[in-house]
Amino acid sequence: MIQMRNWILGAGLSFAGVCGADTFGFAWDNDLFVGLDKNYTNGLRISWVGDGHGKCDDNGGATCAVARALDPLPGVSAADERHALTVSLEQIMVTPDDIERSTPDYTDVPYVGYSNLELGLFSWDARNLYGYGIRGGVVGPDSGAEESQKIVHKVTGSTRPRGWDNQLGPDLIGGVYFLHAHRFLKREYDSGYQLELGGAWGVDVNNFDGNAQSGGFIRFGRNLPGNFIPDYAGIGTAGSLVGLFDNPGFGWELFLGSSVQYNGYSYIERKGGDYNIDKEDWTVTLIGGAGVRNDRFSFTMTLQHSTSPIRDSDPISFGNMSFMWAI
Repeated sequence: MIQMRNWILGAGLSFAGVCGADTFGFAWDNDLFVGLDKNYTNGLRISWVGDGHGKCDDNGGATCAVARALDPLPGVSAADERHALTVSLEQIMVTPDDIERSTPDYTDVPYVGYSNLELGLFSWDARNLYGYGIRGGVVGPDSGAEESQKIVHKVTGSTRPRGWDNQLGPDLIGGVYFLHAHRFLKREYDSGYQLELGGAWGVDVNNFDGNAQSGGFIRFGRNLPGNFIPDYAGIGTAGSLVGLFDNPGFGWELFLGSSVQYNGYSYIERKGGDYNIDKEDWTVTLIGGAGVRNDRFSFTMTLQHSTSPIRDSDPISFGNMSFMWAI
């Protein structure tokens, strides 16, 4: 399993080098931002988005080769759209309410650590974004989640978690995903302020948290970024970085959004054993946030609140800080 984790990391770095990546992003989820420390407690994501390529029916390179191979799929036109390859390394952790307890609490959620690599192609024009990708990862000790949480809690002065010896796994995770985002409206007023309305939906078929989701958002500001989805923690993931720096200059934004998700498969429910866990079929999420950027750097802070994907469990709230650089 350690060899598998190293292979996943090496594959991601190699793929990013082939892409000639021009955008790098680091996103950090943590419920400490909202004064909590339970359930979904921490998540890290490192993403690369390759340089956008057009007219891939004539151009060479890895990006255009993938675009031509996927041209028969809806939304991927090698001749007309812009295309970019993406790579994301993600790690998430789930912990029970009482992290000082060293023995399992079967009335709560178990400790779960999950790390995965996502490879994707995104194609877009002024109004639509389409993304297709694959993922592979590990659940269990080789995810590195235990080490990550202990480091974060040491830095922040939080309680030391004591129950990781009972975490679920080890298991291998794999799957495919699809994402479509649409820009319904983008309006600029005489004052220079801009308003944008957009939406997105996607399907993620995998053996950790297979789901289908749909959402919408509104954002307001000056010189809004060129990306389609301002939700860097949820439905957007790497797709939120595509086109981010297309509009040069200083800009800022305020955004609100909501989404609904159908939870088709839950690893925690299926592999929970003696834990009393039943997944909810539907989850509703609300987000709000703000961002600021210039030609080379972008920062956003987002707060997210959702109903729990686990029946009879408390709602989930956390904050997300995302840092993005044009490189």
